[in-house]
Amino acid sequence: MSNQKRNIMYIALLIVGVVLYAAGSLGYIDSFWSGMGGAIIGVSAVRLVLSVKYKNDPKYAKYVDISNEDERTQFIADKARSWALRFSIFLLCGLGIILRPMGHVAESQMCFYAVCGMEVIYLSCRAVVNRKY
Repeated sequence: MSNQKRNIMYIALLIVGVVLYAAGSLGYIDSFWSGMGGAIIGVSAVRLVLSVKYKNDPKYAKYVDISNEDERTQFIADKARSWALRFSIFLLCGLGIILRPMGHVAESQMCFYAVCGMEVIYLSCRAVVNRKY
C-alpha cells in the first residue's frame, strides 16, 4: 500500500475516532465506544506523525527501510508472534479450567472455543505457508 493511501486510511480512522469520542462524551453511545474512539485517535495520530517523519527525514526513512528488510528483525518478530500465540493459548486454557468449577460455564466454554478458533487459524495459515514455501 502506498504512503498516500495509508495516510488517507489513517485520516479516515482519525475522523472515525473523533466521531466515536464525541458521541461517547455527549452521551449518545456507551463510554466503551468513547474509549475506543480515543484509542483510535491516538494510534492514527502517531501513524500520521511517523508517516510525515518518514517522508521528510531521509535518514529516518533509510533506517526504517533497512529495519523492515532485515532478516534478524523479521525472525525476532516471527518468534515474538509465536510466543504470544502460545502464551495466549495457555492463558485461555488456564482461565477456562479455573472458571469451570467456579460456576462460570459459559465463560469457560468461550475460552475453550477461542483456543479452538486460534488453533484452526494457525493450522490454516501453516497449510498456506507450507504450500507457498
